[in-house]
Amino acid sequence: MNIEIRSKCEAVISGYVNAVERRSAVLSRAHCKNAPDDFVEVIKSGAFARSLKRQPDVKLKFNHERDLGGTGDNLELREDNIGLYASAEITDPEVVTAAREGRLTGWSFAFVNPKDSWETQDKICLRSITDMDLLEVSILTKRPAYPATSVEVRDGEQCELRAFDDPSDIKDLIPRNETVIELRNRELEILNRKGIVFYEP
Repeated sequence: MNIEIRSKCEAVISGYVNAVERRSAVLSRAHCKNAPDDFVEVIKSGAFARSLKRQPDVKLKFNHERDLGGTGDNLELREDNIGLYASAEITDPEVVTAAREGRLTGWSFAFVNPKDSWETQDKICLRSITDMDLLEVSILTKRPAYPATSVEVRDGEQCELRAFDDPSDIKDLIPRNETVIELRNRELEILNRKGIVFYEP
C-alpha cells in the first residue's frame, strides 16, 4: 500500500488489492460454503477486468463498514498483469489520520457470484475463480485473523470477503523482457524479501 499525504485532510492511497494467479494461504469452509474443509484459492487473470467491464461501479469502504466513495467518485480500479490495482483520493478525517499515523494495514475486497472450478494438486484442494461480480474494495486498519474473512450474506446473496497482502510496488522492479514464468518467479522472490509469503505450486 502506497500512501501520499497531501494535507491534513487529504491523502492518496494506492496499491494492489489482489495479485492474480497467486495461491492464497489455506482457507476453510467459513470462506466458501461449498468448499471442503481446507482449500487454497487462485483468482485467475482477467476475472477482475471482466467484472469491471460489466459493472464498473464499485464501492470504496473503510474496513468493509463505512462508505468512502467509489469508482464514480474518488476510486480508480484496473486489472493489469499483476492484479487488481486501486488508487483512491481520501478526505475522510479518520482514514487520513490513520494513514498519517501508519495504522493502515492493506486492502480487502468483496465479491459475489463467483464462477469457479475445483481440482486436487499435490493433495491440496485448489479453487480457481475465473469470474465474479466485484462489489467493493476496502481500506483496512485491522489485519484479519485469516487471509480471508468469513462469508457474509447480503440481501440473500452469498458475499465473500477477501484480504491479501499487498505487493504494491513490485511492478517497476521487473524487467520488461522477462517471460511470464520468469516474471512470476521474480515477483515471488521480491515479495518474499519483503516478508510477504504466497503459496505457490
